[in-house]
Parts: sequence; C-alpha cells; structure tokens
Amino acid sequence: MSTISERLFNLSSELLGAVDGEGFVVESNPAWKELLGWDREELKGMTSVDLVHPDDLEATMAATARGLGSDIVRYECRVRTKDGGFRWVAWRATHPKNAGEPIAIAGRDITAEKEGAESQRIDEEIERRMRQEALSAATSTPIIQVWDDIVTMPVVGLVDSVRAADMKTALLEVVSRTGAKFAIVDLTGVDTVDTATADHLLKVMRAVQLLGARCVITGIQPAVAQIIVGLGLDMQGVVTLRSLREGLRFCLRRLGFKVQREVKAEPLLLPEAGKDAPAAS
Repeated sequence: MSTISERLFNLSSELLGAVDGEGFVVESNPAWKELLGWDREELKGMTSVDLVHPDDLEATMAATARGLGSDIVRYECRVRTKDGGFRWVAWRATHPKNAGEPIAIAGRDITAEKEGAESQRIDEEIERRMRQEALSAATSTPIIQVWDDIVTMPVVGLVDSVRAADMKTALLEVVSRTGAKFAIVDLTGVDTVDTATADHLLKVMRAVQLLGARCVITGIQPAVAQIIVGLGLDMQGVVTLRSLREGLRFCLRRLGFKVQREVKAEPLLLPEAGKDAPAAS
C-alpha cells in the first residue's frame, strides 16, 4: 500500500478493511474503532457470525456468496458494536481477481437513514390505525336523522372514556351541520358505565345545549341509573325518558306536532238482501 493510499485508508470515515476467504477480518481502518468501538487487534480473527446481527446473517452470507466472481456486491446489515448495540451499515464488497486474495470491504453508516425510515413507517402505521379506529367508532355509533330537526344516537355495548369522547365529537358535528334542535341519546344497549364515562355523557348534553339544541336521554338501564345516582352527578335540566319511542314523541310535541294514535273505524257489515232479514208481519 502506497503512502497516499495508507493515509486515505486511515483517515476515511467509512469502514474499510479486508476479509479472507473464510470470512475472518484481516485488516481494518480506525473508523471501526470510532463507529463500532472495535480496534484493529480485536477485529482480527472475528467473522460475520461475530459481527452481524443474527437476523441479518443469512441474507448477508447469501449476498456475499452471490458476489463471488463479480466485481462489486452491495448489501446492508446491522453490525454489532463493542458495547452490545447495533448500527446499520451499507457495504460494498470487492472480490479479488485472483483466488486466495482477501475481499476488500467498505461500509457506510446508514443508521440515521434507517431509523428515519422506520420512524416514518411507525407514524404511518399509527395514522392508519387512528383512521381505522375512527371509522370503526363511526360505524359502531351511528347518528341518524329520524325527523326534521331531530337526530338520534343509539349507543350499544361498552362505553369507555375514549369512546364517549368520540361520541361527543361526532354528535356535535352532526348537530352543527344539520341544525338539529333535538338530539336523542339512546342508552338502551348500554349495561354499565364508569365514573369518567358518566361525566362524559353529561358533558355531551351540555355541549349540545351550547349549540342551541336540546339533548334527551332515553333507555337508561337500572345499573347505569344506580351509578349516576351514586356519583351524585347533577342531572338538573336533563330530560330522561324510558324509551326511544317516548323520546321521539317528546321531541315532536316540542316542535309543535300533534302526536296521536290513529284509530281505524271497523266497516259496517250489512246483511245481504233476502238473508237474515226480519220476517214481514
């Protein structure tokens, strides 16, 4: 090695070195010490099995095997640091023209690039799951416009604080968009709630009122009623009715509609002529 080549070899920020035909490191520059913590003497006698992450070892061995007979082979793997960690390195391996000569290797640290890509992937996965959960929440708690100026939100299943907050957001958006004057929250399908959830439901009612609409609660189950009473929550001004049907009737009457049951008159059946007629005297 010439003086200039040796100087470049020692000053390079890349991991430069050589590996013999059996995979043992026979040469390394100071960058190995700076990046990975291994000095030249420690690296001598170490192989890919000692340095490469176990999950990357098979792919690394396959890549180097495919490179035999080629000028340059490129691959990436995680390399063990002296303190037990790992760093991602992008390698270029130059195979010798003459058999028996060592393979020249040069590695560039790409840990920051890999971690950035992984962080982006995680962010995208979180965003995807959030969209999926939002869609699931929307479909599990539909909001239906049952009449002009009346919307209803039938709630079924377990209601936790997160779902209650989502329900509030969805209901407020619909009330604001439709200009509804009444919002019926039907709890017939809810068997139990916790303290935070009960408080959230009351906040839903108050928030709806701030938009100029009135919130009506229907179908409260006995267990839920006991929890609300036990918590001492202020239900003043909250309209609670037994069923969704009663809630709808209440809202229609407040809107000025007259709600009454239509009674159909039974048709009058007249006897046919000549049959069952009273006899003439």
